[in-house]
Amino acid sequence: MTLKEPPTLAAALAAPVVDYPDDGSVRPVRRHVWEPVETAALPQGAAAGLRGRSVAVVGGREATAAAVGAALTAAGATVHRLAPPAGGRTGGFAESAAAFHAAAGRIDGIVDLNVEEPFDRSGPDGWEGPFLQTVALLQACFADWVAETDAGRLFYLPVTWLGGRMGFGPDRVEQPLGGLWAGLAKGLPREVPNCNIRILDLTAAHSAEEIGDLVGRELYRWGPFEIGYRGGRRYSLRARRAQPGPPRRAIRPGDTVVMSGGGRGIGFALARSLAEDFGARVVVSGRGAEPGAGETPALALDDREFRRYRDERLREAVAARRVPQVRAELEKLAQDRELWANLAAARADGLRIDYVRCDITDPEQVGRLVDEAGDRLVGVVHNAGVDVPVRLPGKSEQIVSRVVRVKVGGFLNLLRAVADRPPLAFFCSVGSLTGRWGGMVGQLDYGAANEALSRLGLWASQDGEQPGRERRTPVSTVCWPTWERLGMITNYEATLRYMSAVDVREGLHHWKRELLAGGSGESTFIGDVGPAMLPAVLRGYQQDSGLPGIERLASSRFYLGEPLHFRPYGSISTAHVLRAEEMPCCDDFRVDGEPALPVSLCLEYLRAAGDWVLPENGDLLRFAGLRDVTVDVGALRVGAGRRTVELVRRAEGRWSDGAWRVAVVLERDGRPLASAGLLYRAEPSGDPADPTVPADPAVPAAADLGTADAVPAAPAGPLGWTGHAFRLAAWRRDRETGRWYGRAEPGRMSDLLLASPAPGSVLPLGLLENVVRAAWLHRAGRGAAGDASRLTVERLCADPPAPAAALLVGSPDGLDWSGHHPAGTGAGAAGRPPLRVTGLRFR
Repeated sequence: MTLKEPPTLAAALAAPVVDYPDDGSVRPVRRHVWEPVETAALPQGAAAGLRGRSVAVVGGREATAAAVGAALTAAGATVHRLAPPAGGRTGGFAESAAAFHAAAGRIDGIVDLNVEEPFDRSGPDGWEGPFLQTVALLQACFADWVAETDAGRLFYLPVTWLGGRMGFGPDRVEQPLGGLWAGLAKGLPREVPNCNIRILDLTAAHSAEEIGDLVGRELYRWGPFEIGYRGGRRYSLRARRAQPGPPRRAIRPGDTVVMSGGGRGIGFALARSLAEDFGARVVVSGRGAEPGAGETPALALDDREFRRYRDERLREAVAARRVPQVRAELEKLAQDRELWANLAAARADGLRIDYVRCDITDPEQVGRLVDEAGDRLVGVVHNAGVDVPVRLPGKSEQIVSRVVRVKVGGFLNLLRAVADRPPLAFFCSVGSLTGRWGGMVGQLDYGAANEALSRLGLWASQDGEQPGRERRTPVSTVCWPTWERLGMITNYEATLRYMSAVDVREGLHHWKRELLAGGSGESTFIGDVGPAMLPAVLRGYQQDSGLPGIERLASSRFYLGEPLHFRPYGSISTAHVLRAEEMPCCDDFRVDGEPALPVSLCLEYLRAAGDWVLPENGDLLRFAGLRDVTVDVGALRVGAGRRTVELVRRAEGRWSDGAWRVAVVLERDGRPLASAGLLYRAEPSGDPADPTVPADPAVPAAADLGTADAVPAAPAGPLGWTGHAFRLAAWRRDRETGRWYGRAEPGRMSDLLLASPAPGSVLPLGLLENVVRAAWLHRAGRGAAGDASRLTVERLCADPPAPAAALLVGSPDGLDWSGHHPAGTGAGAAGRPPLRVTGLRFR
């Protein structure tokens, strides 16, 4: 078949029109690059949290390990030394790690010095023994660590040698393989929910004593995952939106692109696009021989016939007790079917996509793969990858080695294979957000391999790593989220709980732009962060990181506080230090004339606890409101002197009567400040106990605020609002019905809190504060403006999003209140006003 004329460059790079699904599973992605930013220095000396801890110091040089051990011992820790494996040992680590753990008795944390020697591109990689040793030690600790509910005890701190700024910037990357341990660390809290993480990046210029001092200072002062030191300055990473450069070199008809992998999934999608859009020859590869229908007739079956074939094989396997073996054979057959169908379709369409058998971990086979390209080779795409999603205890040495070898060994083999060729237009590695942010449960090794791939790309881009060249091959890494139902996806729905997917056409558009721009470094494509979040993971995100959706993450981080204890899907306790100078709302609300924590913000703190104790897949539940709220109003005062409020919050969830219920308490000085029950349901219910201020569309439409009587200001009393932060409603009372009406605006969170970015809220704080104030005015109007030590609410429900403005309506007795959309739009979800408060009393 004659190859069609390829489209123009502009047409080939035109952005696709994508119809994104309403459920948010697929979202537009934006390109980000990472840059080091100077961050606040820590106090001198080790943190008090080190005292009494038992710490393992693993790997590295003996002099460095001794200095780290001395610094930790001086801080009151007990140190256990696990020396790096001798010689070229690459196996048998489980037994020695178990013996080490048993001898230590208890390990609270690990300082991992891993591979400290500078990287030698001409010698053996040197990662395998030390990395398998680390994995074995974590496996030995796993049973104790995974059962731990103390959120402050455990830690894992690897030291990397990427130049002090995590490999970004002009600094020389001394040892890029440290990316393996960095990627492992970022994925560890998914396996061990209460494991705290700090990745410490240093330079070769740091002395052993300086390294010991910095390790001691960074432990038990948690925050961003990655911290570096260079020239006496402390750095973290920030994401910055950036477009790729313009095309530097077109791919012309007959040019050749070599791919590791590429016969299936996203790799083949790129191969086909390059062949169609540019007339390129694309050489894809794989470990096995090219499948043929003549040898394996099942390859040519249609999908329905293959399902019947598969089911019959499984029935036979059950009878023969060979189910695991047959499942593995069927999985391999399914992969071969995809490869065979892809190649057959490409050839039928006249596309030049050739398949070459190649084990990417074998240098000789990789050399032959590159030779297959001939003298028209313009670029290399390292796409091959292996993901074996097994939880940490089930990760065998063979699985870990295979996963890492394909990414790390494959990259180095390809780089060496093109070293003697003229500079290429691009050398692109396919990374993943599992490396940048940590993978899902079961992906520790895969995330580690992808992070190492990115760091190797940064190392290879440096001038010194391509000596003797006037022009160098640009080496880049593209870090992708999940592609929509394409690629190595064991459970697509599960991945969406971690991140949104990228549309295939959009992904190809970005990928082709990256290749033709010929840039270097790491490019990260990010859509939206999913709901699967843990306290130890959330603390690793920089609030000023520039990430999409950072406002939502910052809100969660603000209300999280500092975790004290955490049991996934069950309970959490947290500590909070609220400073009045950072919260203008505390100067707006007064108790006995003193600045105080507003009631509405107190209720949001109660509500936010529920985010952390939902059951598995709890993001599918609907928050149905608060029940039985009690607030000690007098205890809301900020206090003189330091003007701080120190709180402890405790929350515990359980199933009851078909609903998920969370009991939450805020304590101050060991005494209850506020408490409530949170209710979550799978679907909105017709439960008559649901908050029930009736939704009468005629009420807000007919209310004539001009003829109602104005409610007088409250006399001097224990509670007051200045209106400087909250936008206060002017209240009126209807002469005939006795109902109260007030028009209110939610206001801006930045007026209430000085955090940047300003956190949001699920409850409409401005509207709620106006309801509390109205209830107080109502009480004062009855001549009861004296002391009111407690506020109670029977039920409170707010359906998001809060209205931009609202007509607040109160019952004649002042117990029930509702917030309606303006201009008579009336009810929200299920015919109800979006805000309902029932049984509000001051006692």
